[in-house]
Amino acid sequence: MDRPPSTRSDIYGHRARIGYTCPPLSAEVFPYEFYKLVPAGVTLVITTLTVIERSQSEVDAAYEMSMRAARELAAAGVNLVFFGGVPINLSRGDQNAQAMLRTLASELGVKVSSSVAAQAKAAKVLGCKKVVVAHPYGAHENARLTADAERYGCEVVGVMGCGKVIKDFGRIPVTAALDMGRALMRAHPQADAIFFPSPHWPVIEAIEALEQEFGVTVMAASQACVWDALRLVGVNDRIAGYGRLLREF
Repeated sequence: MDRPPSTRSDIYGHRARIGYTCPPLSAEVFPYEFYKLVPAGVTLVITTLTVIERSQSEVDAAYEMSMRAARELAAAGVNLVFFGGVPINLSRGDQNAQAMLRTLASELGVKVSSSVAAQAKAAKVLGCKKVVVAHPYGAHENARLTADAERYGCEVVGVMGCGKVIKDFGRIPVTAALDMGRALMRAHPQADAIFFPSPHWPVIEAIEALEQEFGVTVMAASQACVWDALRLVGVNDRIAGYGRLLREF
């Protein structure tokens, strides 16, 4: 049976406790942005995995670790277990990724979601069709991240990377996402949405500005993951300042 959000008023997470399996070994940006997005009374219960370079061996190990972490998070009484990392989510295939969420939810007695599931839901709700993708990695990741957007039902008309590796994400300027979004929209004005994959680089401050400047929808991985987690645990606050997704849905 799903565990309802806590009714206790004497704990930080008195509205909801979100358990998160975080792929990067060192996590900085997503926890910071999480607390900028969520209302008071919602907390992040985080366990970091072993990903440093995102090699295949690291991804395989992280998948197994995330399964163990999910059970420990559920034992700690979280209201939702959320699996981070699209490559880890999909490392055993699309069908397994979907079945795993259902199986674990039944086993653990809590709601379960993932980064890939959250972004697919968000893209559908927002009606994204023709998108540009701005990401923190080098150009060698363009094809993978294009395929992710296509998996969410979108046509990718432009893609741009920041040229960084995971260990440097915390040093990406907060203006980078805004600058990249602007450059992509000027190059591809036919786009109706901007995607920012990966919740581990600074993005959320660019969302509202880009939506207002270009009249498009912006979906950031961090924003989509938080939105999905909040709605699944029954926290339905409409949150202003970070795009249509959290404000309207």
